This record gives sequence, structure tokens and C-alpha cells, in this order.
Amino acid sequence: MDVVVIDPHDAAAFDAWFDVLHVTDLERWPDKPGWQRAERLAWALSTDGAEEHRCLAVYGPDGAVLGIADLEMFRLENTHVARVDVRVLPEARRRGVGRAIMAEVEGLALGAGRTELGGMDEVPVRAGFVDPGAPFAESLGFASAQHLVRRSINLPVPAALMQALAFSPKAAPAGYSLITFRDRWPDEFITDRCELGRRMSTDIPMGEQDLDEEVWDEQRVRRMEAEIAAQNRSKLTTAAHHDATRTLVAFTEVAIPLGAPSSSWQHDTLVMREHRGHGLGYAVKVANLAAVMETYPDVRTISTWNAAENEHMIAVNEEIGFEVVAHSTYWLKKLG
Repeated sequence: MDVVVIDPHDAAAFDAWFDVLHVTDLERWPDKPGWQRAERLAWALSTDGAEEHRCLAVYGPDGAVLGIADLEMFRLENTHVARVDVRVLPEARRRGVGRAIMAEVEGLALGAGRTELGGMDEVPVRAGFVDPGAPFAESLGFASAQHLVRRSINLPVPAALMQALAFSPKAAPAGYSLITFRDRWPDEFITDRCELGRRMSTDIPMGEQDLDEEVWDEQRVRRMEAEIAAQNRSKLTTAAHHDATRTLVAFTEVAIPLGAPSSSWQHDTLVMREHRGHGLGYAVKVANLAAVMETYPDVRTISTWNAAENEHMIAVNEEIGFEVVAHSTYWLKKLG
């Protein structure tokens, strides 16, 4: 077996890499479109984003790709951390493919000065799915650092239920107003966006991870928006405006893959600590859900992930109608 870091500019090499990703996506979620090529290629080609992505492939004796990995390393904060998404074709498992690629991943991470390597394992709740990830991670010396739960909601939400959600008193908290927009964060609230980005790194549960406080400015926000466009994605955001201070103090966002909008994804949701207890999480989520259905009628599911200890946000999601579809573990290993 030969393990190499592929050049994402090489279309044939990247297609072979992506084929393995797509096959293993379908193995886990056969009724979903999975990652789109444009999304992962944009990551791999990014030279100035907050994260660097290196695509590794394991080639067998006949030149076929047997397994892949995406090694993610942070460029701004958390330069001690690397993360990996490793996949092996079902027919190539138990032949040392995963171990070969992980050995290369660990070497690259150490060479880049990383002291922690992490990765996510997701297990659908459907009967019959056998998860190879947990025993593989444990055999390589990884330990569980956080448990997360994936929930999904089916769209369109029935009209009667949507009306009940929208007319709940919690949908219009006193002293706050809601704004909804697509793709570009409004210029007049860019300072608020930077503060919300910083607080996402300090105010949410992180389990056993030791992560840095993030520094945000307008350049970082606009670069992130350009990366989303390069992925052929759109994003809908609803934010809560605190009328007394004229600042945005909560937000939620959903990303829509334009090439496969049926499956869309919850990105960040945050209510600043000092504004919790007013129903803002519920309000922004219900408003944004309505905006997704109106703007992108082809969306059929939205998936969200919550740390198992994030009881408040879990309660909000379940009240809106999200249901558990998978359990995830974030695995962590100290390097060196």
C-alpha cells in the first residue's frame, strides 16, 4: 500500500479520493446525498481560510484507492490541534489500510507541531448499522472527549404545527427584535458578528477539548462567507437584536448545499450568556426554520448536533420537532 497526499488540482486524483468519501457517506446514510464534491474541493483548495485541509489516499497494488483521510489543521487559533476524517472502503477493511493512513496522518500532524489529534465518529440509530469507528479509535490510543447527538427535522413542517410554533409567546421575546438575512452579514452589524464568533469559542460546551478563544474581525467574516460561496452553499441566518443596547446578542444559521438542497445543515447557534432565559434560542430557530422553508422549498431535512450536556439547546430543538437520528463521539489523542 502507498499512502500519499494528493494534489486537489489533479482532478482525476481528487475524483478518486472523493469517490471513497461518497461511498462511505452512502453506507452510513443511504437516503441522503452526502457531501458534495464542490464542498470538499473548496476546503482542499483553500489557502487562506481558518483551516488547512490535506487530502490523503491509500493506493493498493493495482492503483485503486482503498481508503482516504482529510487532515484538518487550524491556521489561526488552536495551532496545537489537528483533526482527521478517515474512511476505508468496506471491501478493504481489516487489511491495515486504516492503520497505514493514520500512521501517515500522525506523522504529518507531528511535523506541523500539533500535539492533539481528534476525530468524530457518528453512529446512526437505525437497526443493523455496525460501527467500526469506536473500536478502531480505541485500538489507536484515542479516548472519548465529548459525546454529541445528531437530531433532524423533516420539512416542510405541517402548517398547523408551524403556526403553533410561530405564535408561541416565546417566538417574540419582549425587548428584542429579529432580523433574517441570506449569505452576507449586514455591514452595520459586523462588529456584533465578530463578538458572536468570539463567544462561540467560549460560551458553548467543549467536553475534554482544550481550545483557544478565537479572535474575529471583518476580514475573517468575509473570508468565511467567500468560502461558503466557493462550496456552492447558501446560508440563512436569523439574529436577535437587543433593542435597548442596539446590538445582536443571539443568532442561528442553516447552510444549504445548492447542489443537493434536500439535506441541509445547522451551523452555529448561540445566545450570549447574559441574555439567556428569554427564549431567544427558540425565537431565532423558529424564525429561521420558517425562512428556510420559504426561501428553499426543496429542503427536506435539517440536521443539527448538540453536546449531550447542552440540555437547554436540546430542549429547544426537541420542542421545535427535531428527533434523534445518530450519536457521535469526538475522539482525542495526545501526540508525541
